[in-house]
Amino acid sequence: MNPVLLIDQEIVSSTYQVEAGQSFALRLLAFHHTQDCLIEIHVQNGGIFDGVFADFSDNDAKIKVIIHLDGEHADGSFRVASLCQNKANKTFDIAMIHHHPRTSGLVDCYGITKDESRLTFTGVSKIDKYASKSNTRQSAKIIVFDPACRGKCCPILKIDENDVKASHAAVVGKLNDAHLFYLLSRGLNLNQAKKLITQGYLMPIAQYFGEKERVMIVEAIENQL
Repeated sequence: MNPVLLIDQEIVSSTYQVEAGQSFALRLLAFHHTQDCLIEIHVQNGGIFDGVFADFSDNDAKIKVIIHLDGEHADGSFRVASLCQNKANKTFDIAMIHHHPRTSGLVDCYGITKDESRLTFTGVSKIDKYASKSNTRQSAKIIVFDPACRGKCCPILKIDENDVKASHAAVVGKLNDAHLFYLLSRGLNLNQAKKLITQGYLMPIAQYFGEKERVMIVEAIENQL
């Protein structure tokens, strides 16, 4: 399966269909600018959708993703890693809708805010009535670097069926003082320490991209810190 790769201005509102028994991978990379957009995915019986968004853009943006699990045994996942800086205000709203039984959904978001930026991770994981035996998981974590920036995580579960598994987690916190002190005590300056922590926090997203894109992600982190 060759992933569909979209970079910067190629990321626009779109609808994708994953047919029964098929797999589809979507890879989104934003380095300089990304616009508001709505991305919808429909996954049929036994289909698999795997979405990843690595965001290093420098502008305001509202990204809405809705994944419809439209058939039994449909599987959907969406992962986000975002670095938000200067005065940018970004929102990632990821919805996972389980319409049929025995479906699986995962939403996993990681972010860093710095300067005076704002970053929000929100979205709904919904299991409809009669979508029994389904499994949904939603998590969001943000590290806040500076006093003037803000991070907000708002995962929501809407469950209309009893025989399911559903969970969510949300963490927003400042830079770990113990980790920072350890790095500074080893001779790193503050900027070097922040850069190393950012790489450790956001670089796992690079594993979902090819070698060329991984190099671009490393360079983006280097240039923005």
